[in-house]
Amino acid sequence: MNFGEQLKEIRSSKGLTQIELSEKSGIALRTVQRMERNEGKPSLYSMNAIGDALGVNLTLLYAPDDETEKRNIMESTDQQLWLIAKRRAKFKRSLSAYVLVIPFLWVIWYLTMPELSRYERFPWPLWPMLGWGLGLGIQYMNAYVIEVGSLEQREYDKLKGRQ
Repeated sequence: MNFGEQLKEIRSSKGLTQIELSEKSGIALRTVQRMERNEGKPSLYSMNAIGDALGVNLTLLYAPDDETEKRNIMESTDQQLWLIAKRRAKFKRSLSAYVLVIPFLWVIWYLTMPELSRYERFPWPLWPMLGWGLGLGIQYMNAYVIEVGSLEQREYDKLKGRQ
């Protein structure tokens, strides 16, 4: 029996409707309804207020069931995918800017340097090209090579295996 079902059973055994429980606890009716349907994780404040109204410690009843735990894991995975997508989009924007700006710098260098000294000196566009390129390499590694949350996932798996 999940938390919502237990809450509904306790409320019914006390002879209260959802509206009466909402008024007695000072918690919004919508929150009581969500708690009974197991929608989202109830706040500690809501659980304490409703528990006080029912004369029960609801925090002891709340333990995520398998379905809730799977949903939490899926939400965590979605957040990791979103982070990967953001990193890859950032890399692609930076690469686009690099491809546009660096050739422009080389054109400026070519047009502003006298023809005779053009090959005697170290060309200055090489410095922003190398620095920016190094930054792009690091962004690429973060976006495509290094797995997001992989260290955290391995540690979680180790801890879960001990139990």
